[in-house]
Amino acid sequence: MEIKDILNKFPLRIAITDYCNLHCFFCSNEGMELKCKNLRQIEIEPLKYLLKVVKDAGLSGISLTGGEPCLYPNLEELLEFVNSLKFNQTFFHTNGVGLTPQLIDKYLKFFSKIAVSIHTVDFDTWHKLTFGNKEQFTQLMEALDYLSLYTKENKLLVEIKIVPMKGINDSVDNLKHIFDFCSTHNFKFKILNFEPITKDQCQYQMSLKENLEKVKDTGAEELPQDDKFRGQKSYLPLNWFKYKNIKGVVIEIGCGQPEVCETCAISNEIFIDPDFGIKPCHASNHSIPLRSFIKNKEDQKILDAFVESRDFLSEKPGLGITHWSN
Repeated sequence: MEIKDILNKFPLRIAITDYCNLHCFFCSNEGMELKCKNLRQIEIEPLKYLLKVVKDAGLSGISLTGGEPCLYPNLEELLEFVNSLKFNQTFFHTNGVGLTPQLIDKYLKFFSKIAVSIHTVDFDTWHKLTFGNKEQFTQLMEALDYLSLYTKENKLLVEIKIVPMKGINDSVDNLKHIFDFCSTHNFKFKILNFEPITKDQCQYQMSLKENLEKVKDTGAEELPQDDKFRGQKSYLPLNWFKYKNIKGVVIEIGCGQPEVCETCAISNEIFIDPDFGIKPCHASNHSIPLRSFIKNKEDQKILDAFVESRDFLSEKPGLGITHWSN
């Protein structure tokens, strides 16, 4: 693929920090090694240079993630810079604990979407998943209440992310309580199947079929499936549902499945870690370093690395995997 096609089609997903204020036992850490947690913060000036280069070359969308991006020390400076670049699409992924009215009012209200991973609205279940405390849960709920001031007037899209884990938060009652919460706050819901990070976590995995059945049991109405995702039909089919006044999706990430690996190179977003490495595949340790190219302002080498990352994905490096690390 040509660089202009890559940057126009695929969002750039950047982990701006490895730090997090929760300790979710199933944390994917965006496919990065878990030993990296709470060690790295992306450097702001090289990041701004990189974003300018790829925006000028045609990048249309960006997602900021972590770790927990609210812990990034230069967050406000970064958000202001991202907003100034006027991307077509801007996503912010968070656990919600660090969201504040100031952050929302000044910067995040201009984003296309804020995606908040909560997995439950019950404190005891949330604590079991995240090891977070009552004060943090209260902060999360207050942040969501504040976001609803925007969503109820359709000024902002907030997506609530849920990863059902067998025996913990997969009950129909848990899902129904989340859906009712989303309905009250005018939030979209998004259910993703759990992708085990280590072999021992496979016991918690739910199949797409199981998740779909449980969503139906909440009384949600199944809508026609959207079987196209960034121009193809195999990777991440979107199973749409309507619950009361809101809509949401159920998707399967599908790492390791033949049909997913076949289409990942033409559908999956571009991921960069806090050390400025492009990590094309979460199931592989392969990384393409950008740091020296950014430091030396070698713009063409930066863009060539993006092309290289798609070429690597086309080799189907994750084919047959059952979990992301050993």
